[in-house]
Amino acid sequence: MVPKLVDHEERRARIADAAWRLIAERGIEAATMRAIAEAIGMANGALKHYFPDKNSIIRVAFTHVFDSTNLRVRERLRGRSGMAALRVFCEEIMPVADLTDLEARVVLPFWQRALADPDLKRLYTDSMALWRGQIIDFLRQGREEGTVRTSTPDDVVAEQLLAMLNGLQSLALLDAASGTADVQRRTVEAFLGSLK
Repeated sequence: MVPKLVDHEERRARIADAAWRLIAERGIEAATMRAIAEAIGMANGALKHYFPDKNSIIRVAFTHVFDSTNLRVRERLRGRSGMAALRVFCEEIMPVADLTDLEARVVLPFWQRALADPDLKRLYTDSMALWRGQIIDFLRQGREEGTVRTSTPDDVVAEQLLAMLNGLQSLALLDAASGTADVQRRTVEAFLGSLK
């Protein structure tokens, strides 16, 4: 009998999908090796080959959310640049829909763990560096198109926007009254409007 070949990348993707959904729906503590293994019909012990500890699970969940967000942004950017592209970028990060709300539920526990884990912290800083670069590109395009005229330097605007988007994720999850989708959109739109 020929042994069954295992597609490790496909399995890793299934594990990542199960991990982020468990964290989002039930919290980081509920995302145990056993719960993830049960969610994908895999033996608990086999999971350790892919993820040896809790931080490796939160890492793959955060990476999954980050990559999914970036993919949605790329798909929606078709033909958009400058300010229009920046709006798309913000919309895909703000927890204003069921999916982005679930994703924010992964991001918050990731931040807490990253405070004490240098590898997770580096993953976060690398991710924000990528977003910072994208924001600065959108701002540069906006200046060329004449839709961005602020005298504030682009690197400062990028920091302001990243701080706002990260803060909106916290507000939406922890203070529903002040973090509604409408409030988030109006907050970001007011900020973007100030760049004209």
